[in-house]
Amino acid sequence: MSPDYWDTKMSGLRVLVVDDESILRNLVEHALKAIGIKNISMAADGKKALQIYDGSDQPFDLIICDWIMPKMDGLEVLRQIRGRDRGTKFLMLTANATKEAVAEAIAAGTDSYVAKPFTASELHKKVKSVTKGIVG
Repeated sequence: MSPDYWDTKMSGLRVLVVDDESILRNLVEHALKAIGIKNISMAADGKKALQIYDGSDQPFDLIICDWIMPKMDGLEVLRQIRGRDRGTKFLMLTANATKEAVAEAIAAGTDSYVAKPFTASELHKKVKSVTKGIVG
């Protein structure tokens, strides 16, 4: 499929990016914009992410969340989100991509994960894969 197809399909997605590192949040935001996603909210920790999630007037289609963060880690964010909504897609970012860690995230309900460090191309593939049922 052409990049234009994805740009058109992805433009309607609502995404919440959660990471305690501002550089990584900005890199993820830039990568998402490159595939046409325009509606991106950002949070620097899990507690803020849940405030944004709960305070939103429209549901998020996808949450991209770092695993290791202060205040509330990504696994707890995932569990909290799954307690509220099973339909929101969840993509975990982690430097800890061991079999055990991945199994724990999958058991908690993540849709997929991206191992750090990652390229924009790897993130694009995962986002497209996870949101395939949403965007067609």
